[in-house]
Amino acid sequence: MTEPRARSFGAVAEDYERGRPGWPDRVAGVAGLPPDAEVLDLAAGTGKLTRLLVSHFARVVAVEPDDALRVLIRDAETLAGTAEEIPLPDGSVDGVFCAEAFHWFDAPRAVAEIARVLRPGGSVVVCFNDGAGETEPRWPDEARAVIERHRPPGEVGGRHLVEAGTWRDGFAEGPFEPLRFETAPHEHVQNTEEAIAQILSISGFALLSETEREEMRAELRMVLPRQTWRTPLQAEIWSTRRRD
Repeated sequence: MTEPRARSFGAVAEDYERGRPGWPDRVAGVAGLPPDAEVLDLAAGTGKLTRLLVSHFARVVAVEPDDALRVLIRDAETLAGTAEEIPLPDGSVDGVFCAEAFHWFDAPRAVAEIARVLRPGGSVVVCFNDGAGETEPRWPDEARAVIERHRPPGEVGGRHLVEAGTWRDGFAEGPFEPLRFETAPHEHVQNTEEAIAQILSISGFALLSETEREEMRAELRMVLPRQTWRTPLQAEIWSTRRRD
């Protein structure tokens, strides 16, 4: 992961943990694995998906390259490592899960590593969260203006890389069945501090200096009322299996 935005999240680890959404049960269920399965959460971040996997499977190993993110993972084995160099033996897991990260990888190298660590017939699940409607209540225009004022010039975030779909190309070359796609609705419920933290954890803002981020946080606190915010989401779930 050489893209600076891909390596930016450690600077905002606490905001990432506080503000980012979790995942619906379907993300774990789509793999079709039994409860005694051993699985890998690849590029696990602060463990948002790890927690769901721990509730479904007997053993979960979370691999994350960033020390500041990895230290926040709870209730699972953690290892330092990358998608391109997974620190696990050949054929050691029944499933590989990856949330909100595959678009940052060197896809061909990552897919080759996933194929290496998977047992025959093992599952791969790649997921991304996307908005499925407006936040209620609607954010005031003053808050939107703060965000635009602090947004780095030309910053578009990582979503366009997800939508471009080139991250999927590597699976066409590996020993995998064709990718399957489905969505699962869920809801992200936040208080105001959590909503602000989510904004500050976006890659473009994570690249700002700490002083700039704290100025932005203070400005958002001034214009956002203290209340509960509800955002409808859909988990975009891609899955496949390693051929025997």
